[in-house]
Amino acid sequence: MYLAEYLLSIREFLTEESGEALVERAFSCIDEERKRKAEKIRPGRARAASLGAGLLLQLGAGEALRGAGARESAGAPCAAYSVREVLKRLEELPGQSLTYRYGENGKPYFRELPFYFSLSHSGDYVFCVLSVEEVGADIQQHRRNLKAGNRRHLADRFFSEEERRALEDSEESEVLFYRLWARKEALGKLTGKGVAGILNVNLLPEEGTLSRDGVSPGNVRLSGDGGRASQQKEEPVRERILLPGRQLVWKEYSDIAGYSIAVCHVTA
Repeated sequence: MYLAEYLLSIREFLTEESGEALVERAFSCIDEERKRKAEKIRPGRARAASLGAGLLLQLGAGEALRGAGARESAGAPCAAYSVREVLKRLEELPGQSLTYRYGENGKPYFRELPFYFSLSHSGDYVFCVLSVEEVGADIQQHRRNLKAGNRRHLADRFFSEEERRALEDSEESEVLFYRLWARKEALGKLTGKGVAGILNVNLLPEEGTLSRDGVSPGNVRLSGDGGRASQQKEEPVRERILLPGRQLVWKEYSDIAGYSIAVCHVTA
């Protein structure tokens, strides 16, 4: 299956020496809708992230149409491009006049291209994934100023009983919290319903730790209890998220220090 992933560091946009010149170049490369959105944002990290998302959509769409994008590769690290590297790659591709449509809950889709995409940004990075199937992707910076008590409060609101118990038992509860949060955001983006649409769904990975290279691929079958025993009586997760016989496929990265990255898509 075609699955192309792009991670962009936006730090160059924020440097005093060359940042503004790179911002001007980026504005000239992105589609009109993304341009209008970025123009409404004050100069700074938020505008840099918006421009970065526009650049990655141009790159991803251009490479997908040429069949040149990176395909799914279990075990490959998630390498980050610089702004200059993306701009240079875009010079080799024809510009795409991208237009969008939006689902019932605001999930964006290409209007005219046969690809799905998911965008996320956090801290110094923007993450973009393109696929021929519905896809969800998320990147989460580990916020050192988010105290353990605040993490527990969020977990009480959004995590399943099994996930909360795992956090309490973990020696690296902060890392596990952000890993689970990235998984939930990714799944919420895949469904278009956000984290609120998957409350109490257990997304604990089947493998307890990430592999050495930072990649944790794997398949997870969702049942009514998220794959583990639960006392909660609710509509089965499979009926709310997946069609019968289909399966969520997960891919995670931990090779960017201080960040958790998750991608999920559905098997055909």
